[in-house]
Amino acid sequence: MLMKLIIDTSEQAPLDFVETEGVEIVKQHLQVGDYTAMHGNDMDNTVIERKSISDLFNSFTNNYEAERDKIIRSQVRGLKYIIAIEASASEIRKGHSYVHDGKMVETKKSGISQVRQLMTITRKYGCEVWFCESRKDMAFRIMEYFLAEERVRQWID
Repeated sequence: MLMKLIIDTSEQAPLDFVETEGVEIVKQHLQVGDYTAMHGNDMDNTVIERKSISDLFNSFTNNYEAERDKIIRSQVRGLKYIIAIEASASEIRKGHSYVHDGKMVETKKSGISQVRQLMTITRKYGCEVWFCESRKDMAFRIMEYFLAEERVRQWID
């Protein structure tokens, strides 16, 4: 069976996936999330939202309502929602700085506050958070997560 790994067409920095036998990587509009998969004719019940460190701090500080709405929209559709972050929890705890008008600026939210918000979201909404060491690690984890469904389906059949 061929699995399709789907990347949302609006994904601004798509991950590079290793070419894998039995997997076709396609771009397609997704209602929610950045990545999902199709197993034969069946859409996977999981969506993955990728976040860089800067996107994480910005999204959950300045656009929290929009991020919460994505989680709720996935729940309404009966989907499992995973937030995959391009950093370890230790890296996030250090906080985040960025350049603004030629100067380094520290985000308003502390790193520990960001981690705590993520953990609260997992408890409140039942979604998962993946802390990934790198984009390469994240791509590997996403691919293997969806391939695991393929193996489960073969075992059941």
